[in-house]
Amino acid sequence: GLKPTFGRVSRKGVFPLSWTMDTVGPMTRTVEDAALMLNAMVSFDPSDPGSSPHEMEDFTSKLGLGIQGLTIGVPQEYFYETTSPEVKEALTSAEKVFESLGAKVIPISIPVLEHSLAISGTIMLTEAASVHENNLKDRPFDIGDDVRLRLTQGSLYSAVDYLKAQRGRHEFNNQIDKAMETVDILLAPTVGIGAPKIDDKTVVLNGVEYPALALMPRLTRPHNICGLPTISIPCGFTSSGLPIGMQLAGRAFEDSVVIQTANAYENATDWAKQSPPI
Repeated sequence: GLKPTFGRVSRKGVFPLSWTMDTVGPMTRTVEDAALMLNAMVSFDPSDPGSSPHEMEDFTSKLGLGIQGLTIGVPQEYFYETTSPEVKEALTSAEKVFESLGAKVIPISIPVLEHSLAISGTIMLTEAASVHENNLKDRPFDIGDDVRLRLTQGSLYSAVDYLKAQRGRHEFNNQIDKAMETVDILLAPTVGIGAPKIDDKTVVLNGVEYPALALMPRLTRPHNICGLPTISIPCGFTSSGLPIGMQLAGRAFEDSVVIQTANAYENATDWAKQSPPI
């Protein structure tokens, strides 16, 4: 799945969740297919207030170029606090693959990542509650229990809470941009665990029980806050045969570098060709 830089693809006709973070992008079998799809999707749309008039480019232009000389940063905060040993092992193996391809992999400290949940949660839930205000009021029981609970939570935030989160987001973005001055790509797990069964309401991780719904989007929140181009690609399987994903994020409007890096890893491994047993 490829999430392009915020504003690259028009959201016209897409039912909103969080209007300051919603991003449209392709989900494909291969990285090359994602690049081809993005070529077809990108355009400036004045009917979308978030659309960017950024210069058009060919997102396939860096495919096959390799990643010799690129610097990949591995954030030391946030991402591995709720990550299983199997996922950590898969990401460590991925780091070694990148190094074997000529990239420099370094640890990087970004303390502001610890505020990801507070900032993202407040903004997303408040904006989602705004979108669904009438539905929540007029037909609440047509909405699933989990979603209704989250929308209700969003409706309880005050304007002060929302504006504090947006101010925090501004500082968050500044610190991420500063960190990206020293690296080309940020590497992290996409989800900290293997996919749970659809009926699993909770997940036990390192001896602690978590709501499954809370863990699923946790590690993608930072890049939603700052709108950076990010791609998720397979990098292994758990012992139970469930896929493990890693995410690669780049600087704003350097979507092609993200695609280049993901393509190099995909070509050097065979994870994208494997499927879990069904």
